[in-house]
Amino acid sequence: MARQIRPKYADGTGANTTGEDEATGSRSVRRALDILELMLRQGKPVSVAQIIAELSIPKSTAYELVRTLSEANYVAPSGKGSGLFLGRKLFELGMAYHSHVDLLRDGSQIVEELRNETGETVQLSVLEDNLMMVLLKEEGVRPLRIISNVGSRVPVNWAAAGRLLVSDQDDKALGALLRGTVQQSPTGKAITDVKKLIAQIRRFRRQGYATELNEANEHAGCIAAPVVDASGRCVAALSVVVPEQRLTRANRESLIVSVTQAAQRLSRRLG
Repeated sequence: MARQIRPKYADGTGANTTGEDEATGSRSVRRALDILELMLRQGKPVSVAQIIAELSIPKSTAYELVRTLSEANYVAPSGKGSGLFLGRKLFELGMAYHSHVDLLRDGSQIVEELRNETGETVQLSVLEDNLMMVLLKEEGVRPLRIISNVGSRVPVNWAAAGRLLVSDQDDKALGALLRGTVQQSPTGKAITDVKKLIAQIRRFRRQGYATELNEANEHAGCIAAPVVDASGRCVAALSVVVPEQRLTRANRESLIVSVTQAAQRLSRRLG
């Protein structure tokens, strides 16, 4: 008769704790969310005793969850007695959500307006995981046009818009970001020297727009302008991507005006 072998798991025991651990973790997350939702419903500070009573959470668990939420600034002392209320991290998340919703809603209109005005492909890009990501785009209406894809990501040194998206960072943070993400573009013409990039990024931000030619795409250029929120922080970049043959000096100057004005309109809406 074959001997039955009891399987061992990652913890070295014969018990499968993975499912139990996941269930415990999910329950803790749910309880933490319940605490935040309780504070939201109450609209005023609550005590740990109230949390225990209202949510039927074990005392030790309630104190541990409150401690974790406090350390991460999701809840904070109210300043009156022993009550706790929603912390600044939730305010930051709410502002980010509000800004993102406004950016999608108002940005789509501005992108379409700029495409109609210029006839060129227009993109609205944001910084995502230290890369430039195309959030919205409208393809140009002219026979020869540049096609891009929503959701595509490229290193910030490939695009004019990408360089604006990191222009708020100080030299130390910017240098670290660039050293970790800079790559040579398919055309082989992107700037990869970090010091030169930082100097260029500072110049672009001062002048209020950025340009590049043949760095990301052969025979194509880009003109971008920053979209800023009420604090002046660059939250997105609006750009037109144009075939090189249409980037005459006169047309280039006209496009700079169109892009910067459109970016300013969107910035005012976000503000």
